[in-house]
Amino acid sequence: MTQVYVIHGYTASPEENWFPWILKKAEQEKVGLKVLRLDPSTTPRLEVWEQQVDEQIEEINENSIFIAHSLGCIATLHFLSKKLHQQKIKQLVLVAGFNGRLGRLDEVNPFIDAAEINFELLKEQIQHRTVIYSQGDDRVLPKFSLEQAQSLEATVISAQHQGHFIDSEGCTELPEVWQAIQPYLSFR
Repeated sequence: MTQVYVIHGYTASPEENWFPWILKKAEQEKVGLKVLRLDPSTTPRLEVWEQQVDEQIEEINENSIFIAHSLGCIATLHFLSKKLHQQKIKQLVLVAGFNGRLGRLDEVNPFIDAAEINFELLKEQIQHRTVIYSQGDDRVLPKFSLEQAQSLEATVISAQHQGHFIDSEGCTELPEVWQAIQPYLSFR
């Protein structure tokens, strides 16, 4: 059976943005989905997030799906670069992701700089890779998400929502994420 893990972004929580919606959707469809809870500090540290992700993920297998948003994409790529040497997973969906510094929010630069991402390994070990971005995202400009998609040789989806996929910009549902994972959900 598929287990989906959702890794939120900077200063977020499982109760914000589109995370309650996707959790409810998964419950309705009887899909195992867990939104991880990470330190919401304005000066996050990668080693803290890495430990918290490690503590909340029970098992990774060939049916696992990871979904990440914004800074959570960096944390997820770093985590999977360490965990997938001997293990393949089904899918990775990155929402408003990026690979390096954004030229804003200097307080997250140490977090970004500490990440070790092995794109070659990730391309080999993740069966399906998808990047979702918004033309109207002024926090993570589209070019950064498109660069990430290129690094992962990922399928690219331009979302209907025109922003950074956060509730303060009106994003409380993100159907593109559900549509991206739906073909890869297995129920046994």
